[in-house]
Amino acid sequence: MPLRKTVLLLVAALFCMTSLAAAQQEDMQFVDANGATGFYVDVATISFVDDNTVDAHFAVIKAAQNRRYVYAARFDRQQHTYQLFSSLVQKYDTKEVLEQKTLTGAPLRYGLASPMKEIVDYIFQFKDPSK
Repeated sequence: MPLRKTVLLLVAALFCMTSLAAAQQEDMQFVDANGATGFYVDVATISFVDDNTVDAHFAVIKAAQNRRYVYAARFDRQQHTYQLFSSLVQKYDTKEVLEQKTLTGAPLRYGLASPMKEIVDYIFQFKDPSK
């Protein structure tokens, strides 16, 4: 068990470093909105693990709160799950970092009406724009 935890922490640290390096060169693409909350995918970070699994950064922007939440995650389209590896909370207007965390935990399920499903669909459509 300690080995697994160490590996997870190393993967999370790698995602955080990737997050910091990619933050300067992000390419956020709009996916969907729910009221004043927008959902975006950083297409510069999309990395396919296999046909059903992908790593990517996504953002949730809450304009009314002047907050931008950026997450590094792994999505499993077949299992309908996502796993968060890191989170970054910023002021939306200045990009000032308010909080940054490495996250560990089991994958979480998402439903058909979830914004996560929209994000996953967008990512896989981005892979194959003919669909």
